[in-house]
Amino acid sequence: MARGPPAAAAAAHGPRLAGVGRALLLVAATATFLPAAESSCPRDNSLVRDISRMHQSNYGREGFSHITVAGALAHGMKEVEVWLQTFGPGKRTPIHRHSCEEIFVVLKGKGTLLLGSSSLKHPGEPQEIPVFQNSTFTIPVNDPHQIWNSDEHEDLQVLVIISRPPIKME
Repeated sequence: MARGPPAAAAAAHGPRLAGVGRALLLVAATATFLPAAESSCPRDNSLVRDISRMHQSNYGREGFSHITVAGALAHGMKEVEVWLQTFGPGKRTPIHRHSCEEIFVVLKGKGTLLLGSSSLKHPGEPQEIPVFQNSTFTIPVNDPHQIWNSDEHEDLQVLVIISRPPIKME
């Protein structure tokens, strides 16, 4: 996995923040990918926080790392939650959906969004959509989706903004 300054800082403070068939797109993933809340995350009421010192988890998925930058349990947020996630080369989320809206900002790398949405050109037919550094995209409530790093050499890093925390995975 590529190591830039943010990755090196993250590596110094714990596990490295790194960063299906189409027929299964409508099948919900298990809740083990991202739990509804991070109970192991200590409460931090600081106004300014150092991301490289924040609690990191890979949720048992090699090549994946997650930091809740601002969240319900750790920071007392009520309306939004913000995540920083990094996917190693070839790594992906399971296909899943949320009972909230999501906004993604691709900070680094490139990847693919697999999205099943009634708002697309061919409703009911999952579509593969390329994503890349400095791009942004939204996921409507309950739309099944999957994000994966389609690059063989560099990490995919995204900032994710979630409405209505804590989220529920289905």
